[in-house]
Amino acid sequence: MIISEITDTDIRAVSDVLISAYEDEPWNENWTRVRAIIRIKAILCNYQAIGLKANDEKEIVGAVLGFVDPYSNEDFFYISELFVKSERKGQGIGTALLNALYKQLRANNIQTLQLISIQTNLKFYKQNGLEKDIVDVLYKRID
Repeated sequence: MIISEITDTDIRAVSDVLISAYEDEPWNENWTRVRAIIRIKAILCNYQAIGLKANDEKEIVGAVLGFVDPYSNEDFFYISELFVKSERKGQGIGTALLNALYKQLRANNIQTLQLISIQTNLKFYKQNGLEKDIVDVLYKRID
């Protein structure tokens, strides 16, 4: 497994992995390539964005994307997306991506990582050292 930065030429292949990752349970989402590309580009244009891809011997199989979120006395890194190709889930790819991200964040003196997750994925994140904090995610659908 090779972890490296996402380049502009990778975006289409990364979008295919995003589509694959979200078409299964529990999301059952129907992403179009256009919307997936827009999502990836939108994340990568944020402040100090990082996008890492995981390649096996023949293709991109996962990615993690996020950006630095400056706060009062420190910078947080916010993971917007972490996904693995549907048929490759459970093979350590997500953990490898997180470990590569942790290394890059340490090198940039960023000490706090944040993300929003669904209940189904909490076990994976806990196994990778993340903890649930006191903040709840709130939302309102504007009709």
